[in-house]
Amino acid sequence: MVRHTVTLWALFALAIFLCFWGNSKTPLFDTDEPRYAQAAKEMMQRGDWVLPTFNGQPRYAKPVMFYWLLIFAYKVFGVNEFAARFWSGVAATAIALLIYLALRTPFGQESALAASLCWLTSLAALIFAHAAITDMVLVAFMTSAIIALWVGLLTDRASWFFLASISMGFAVLTKGPIGVALPLMVFAISAAIYRPKVSFPLRHLVALVVGCFFLFLAIVLPWYVAISVRTNGEFLRQFLLVENISRYAQGTKLPLWVHLVYFPAIALVLAFPWSAFGIWMFGSLSGLTDEQKRWLTLLKVWAVLPVLVFSFSQTKNPQYVLLAVPALTALGALFLTLPIYSGTNREPWLRKRQFALLTWFSLTLIATVLVVSSQPLINSVPNWRMRLAGDGVVDFGWSRWALAGFTLAMCIGGLLALLKLRSFSFRHFFLINTALMMAVHAIALGAFVPQLGYYRQEPLKHFAEAASSQLGRDDLLVVYRRDLSSVVFYSNRRVLRIDNPNHLAQLLRQNSRVDVLTHVRFSSDLEQLESVRLHLVERRWAFLWLSNKKVYCPVHR
Repeated sequence: MVRHTVTLWALFALAIFLCFWGNSKTPLFDTDEPRYAQAAKEMMQRGDWVLPTFNGQPRYAKPVMFYWLLIFAYKVFGVNEFAARFWSGVAATAIALLIYLALRTPFGQESALAASLCWLTSLAALIFAHAAITDMVLVAFMTSAIIALWVGLLTDRASWFFLASISMGFAVLTKGPIGVALPLMVFAISAAIYRPKVSFPLRHLVALVVGCFFLFLAIVLPWYVAISVRTNGEFLRQFLLVENISRYAQGTKLPLWVHLVYFPAIALVLAFPWSAFGIWMFGSLSGLTDEQKRWLTLLKVWAVLPVLVFSFSQTKNPQYVLLAVPALTALGALFLTLPIYSGTNREPWLRKRQFALLTWFSLTLIATVLVVSSQPLINSVPNWRMRLAGDGVVDFGWSRWALAGFTLAMCIGGLLALLKLRSFSFRHFFLINTALMMAVHAIALGAFVPQLGYYRQEPLKHFAEAASSQLGRDDLLVVYRRDLSSVVFYSNRRVLRIDNPNHLAQLLRQNSRVDVLTHVRFSSDLEQLESVRLHLVERRWAFLWLSNKKVYCPVHR
């Protein structure tokens, strides 16, 4: 018991480092992060707990749960990047703890701890635990629901089903119907494969289903009813029809091979590097107890179903299959830690280990090449370089070489393990590469991503804050032909987006001050404006701050 407590606290401390390190080092990235952050800030400023707005306009993209969480973080930490990203880190940490607690009994403490570490060091955690968007919080609620449903089925305890209903209610308040549909589908298909014997009497089973249903509705209905009344049903029309059905069924028509390849490839990438082993857990396995087989059934369905559900979605957002990653990384950890084959089954197991190490070597080699080539590739493609640095040159500094060094070490380790296959210890391999992936996370979030933000977002943050400090109540802040979300968040004022140069010219002719933030790609449009003179206030990398008045940056005057 003492060992379990110490392990749990050590895992929690490590998760805090991996999931929160670097959250305040980089400005919020356009377009999604500042939209969520700003919508929550506007709700907090108005004291409104029902209607999310962005830039003063109703925002129908998502339900309200994530905004509520952000408001709580703002009240504790202030309105800043760390607070905006706080709950994604909490969610990733919660998923790690849930995985450990769920797998400890059937697979043992070592395998459960390995599964949590694989999740925490995956590429998915590196990205989405540090992003102020709903997806990690949604996956945490759905993970809780799936595990609670499965434990409830295996133990015949009604309390687990009630916990699952609460989790699914919060998931629906976070992102909509998918929050209940996916967990129930994973559970139903796994249960159909496992074919458990239900010991509940029929009347108790009916009472349990009715109780779970009403508990779910008690969580979901109050806000959905309130927002429907507040917007005369417009929220439900926009959210259900546009944000859910239309985005799944409509959009760019893609070839069949894209549907078949895209999300399976994305799931492998997000579960990197542990997907190299997770995919080899599919198929027949020996040496497992009945309880382990039941949990493996759940993990396999859990890893595959989100990919299948979204494969034919016309909208291809990588985070759609984020739910599959905890299961896929857990399968990878079990491959590395369980003595699945012995005796006469040793040769097939050795062949499977050989293919798994080949997969690891290939994935880490590709990752090394991509990291090394990222800077020259960006600089060699004029459009990419222009988007980040304008006429300058993108330089990621030492962080690129450090990341490449660690991924190359993982690659070489996989090759050496392959050459010494029969005498090789997967336990040592796992420990070494877990440490290497922790280093990758630390460097990526401490240096590489901030350097990307230095080109991509720092100029907009600086312009928005500096302009807002000078503009009066009747002055205007305009964004020309680019997204305005980060400018709205950092300026803390209403911002106009203008795409028509003639419309912009009309605004610039008025007596009040009008400041314009734009990208250097569109400077030729502004040079051709008739009878209007724009003064350059400041240029930073690929972004321009212009004004119809002759003013100066208060910071770099």
